[in-house]
Amino acid sequence: MLNKHLLTFFATPTVFIQAATARQWTEFLQQAREHGLTARFYYLLQQHNLLDQVPVQVRLHGKSAAYYAEKQQHSLYFELQQLESLFVQAGCPCILLKGAAYRALALPMSFGRLFADIDILVPTSRLKQIRDKLFFNGFAEGAMSNYDRDYYINWSHQNPPLQHYQRGTVIDLHHHIYPTASAKKIDITPIFNHAQSMPGSVFKVPKAVHLFIHAAVHLFYQEESHKLVKDIIDLNDLLLEVEQQQQLSLLMEQARLMAVQSAVINACWVLAELFANKTALTVLANAAEKPQLGVGKLLLSMLRGRTVTAWLARKIWFVRGHGLKMRWQILLYHTLAKPLVITRNWLQRVIDTDTDTKRG
Repeated sequence: MLNKHLLTFFATPTVFIQAATARQWTEFLQQAREHGLTARFYYLLQQHNLLDQVPVQVRLHGKSAAYYAEKQQHSLYFELQQLESLFVQAGCPCILLKGAAYRALALPMSFGRLFADIDILVPTSRLKQIRDKLFFNGFAEGAMSNYDRDYYINWSHQNPPLQHYQRGTVIDLHHHIYPTASAKKIDITPIFNHAQSMPGSVFKVPKAVHLFIHAAVHLFYQEESHKLVKDIIDLNDLLLEVEQQQQLSLLMEQARLMAVQSAVINACWVLAELFANKTALTVLANAAEKPQLGVGKLLLSMLRGRTVTAWLARKIWFVRGHGLKMRWQILLYHTLAKPLVITRNWLQRVIDTDTDTKRG
């Protein structure tokens, strides 16, 4: 069964440690490395005072990964300091999302987390202004076709990724949390209205309840599945954080305001199934909405199914996600236009190469 050891460990670490064989530890470490969770499990062991109960080699693997993750976190802080002066000139809310927000809030789930980029949400009306400031301060979009750039600008929820020419830092500049090409209209006004200021910083962070909602939307309304294990573990920890910060009573209220009830209730159903999460069970018991069992079981198949079952579930998830992300007219256009653009570009390269050869 795929990812079995990871899911068991993060659900009940003590139970897993007591029963794990040498072979299971080896498989566990392989799965942890594959999903970028090696440092995360080390910090969880620290948190529960379980380090002395695991094999030395396992502990050393985790400790090494934790050092690397800590170095990345220092780099994140440094980069945010570099961005302060730039974003203070924006004169509008600039909200950290995802991992950057988790770390800025020092949430337990952020320790041991690896960072590939910094996600920042700004109002749509200020996107171009802030993007131009980033251009002027050493950030640039990577090489891409005109078609791909138009896709980002017209149909996506973010600008193409921006990378600093010296530091290599990548910024995902968002103006929404969900593609604008979708027929599903999500209202992100509550995120801006309830964002919390960070002392001494121009950046803001969402409330815990909105961090959970965003993570649920990202998972249940999109087609991605390559980070599924990490995403579902994040959701579990985020829901516990929502309860700890006494925001649980706001969860479904905010989900309804944003029109994302199905993502939130589906997430709670899956968390109850995978982790026996009592907070998720409370949400399910009190909510008027019912989970979409077909969607939940499809996700469980990707996580717990055998190879063929998981593969088939991922294909269905991929098709479903694209159907949600784009209105059918846009999806049809994209399905037809993308291959044509690739073919046209290939033919142009062949013609150019042949012309150069004849000239030579």
